[in-house]
Amino acid sequence: MSAFVPRILGTGHSVPGKIRLNDDPIFDWLKEHDPHGSELFAGYEKRHVLSDGEKMIDIMLPAAQLALDNAGIKAEQVDILLGEGSIGDYRTPNTISELHQRLGLPSRSWPLPLQNHFSQFNASLMFADALIRAGRANYILIALADNWTRYVDYKTPQSISAADGAAACVVGPSDNAAKWTFVDQITIADTSYYGSMYMAGDLEKGGFSDARAQFSGLEPGDYTHAYFHITEKGIQGFTDFGVNKSPEAVAELLKRNRVAAKDICLLTHQASTKLMEHWKEVIKPGTYIQTIKDYANIVQCSVLLNLSWGTQNAPDFTQDWLVVLCLGPDMHANAMLLRRND
Repeated sequence: MSAFVPRILGTGHSVPGKIRLNDDPIFDWLKEHDPHGSELFAGYEKRHVLSDGEKMIDIMLPAAQLALDNAGIKAEQVDILLGEGSIGDYRTPNTISELHQRLGLPSRSWPLPLQNHFSQFNASLMFADALIRAGRANYILIALADNWTRYVDYKTPQSISAADGAAACVVGPSDNAAKWTFVDQITIADTSYYGSMYMAGDLEKGGFSDARAQFSGLEPGDYTHAYFHITEKGIQGFTDFGVNKSPEAVAELLKRNRVAAKDICLLTHQASTKLMEHWKEVIKPGTYIQTIKDYANIVQCSVLLNLSWGTQNAPDFTQDWLVVLCLGPDMHANAMLLRRND
């Protein structure tokens, strides 16, 4: 008989209806100038993009509701809400507080944002598993959403990958062996890359006095809209750490748990096929679920969206071992092992 342990009881995902193709005029500058680093970003045909007047909560809410419905759990049963909406209307509080209100979660349910880009799903699942096993919660909702198409500079190579979307899952105690349960995780961190990839505005000359300039020691001026930067060191880290180092976390995880790569399904961060094709070649998983052509890079939502999508749409998603590989811009790589039919 299967053990009564925390499991992923249901998933859901949602994307905006508007689609941006490779020939969209917003990419004209990139095509004309071909800036350094452009070769690192490849594999996209479509990107789902929030329309004018559409907000991140408009996709986050249906994804979370679908996860609850698929899990057979009502809003009033949720004890903790984990995850993040990135980038929210405010620096704080995070959009998950708005999600809490819109879903009608109980007042005892703690909206707890996690900002460990881009591995929020892995961290949330690890915490959810531990909290439930410790008796601190029964049901935990994990919800992630991104609107980064509004927070990239379309004169930077990485902007061509940006897409919007949302995904969610419910974790709770169950003896249903068909549901995924957390087994183990391994992290490799090299924070010498700190500051090589970051989200911030740029200070420009002239304009009005700005409190941010005053307290940072900069000269008063206007800031640009916040956007995702990748420096020269970040471009180096993309290859040296992202492409080459991060698969070592998967190899060590499989070795420690005596699992063969051919027996796993792989889900990964999907920033570019430059990463993903190398990972597939090195790791050699039995199945690799990816949606980069149709959904592009939905930042921290990618793996949870692909888990939800694969559950519904991938007929070859039959392995009983699942490995989730996420990266972070600081930089870190986290590989997480899940199992079903145990």
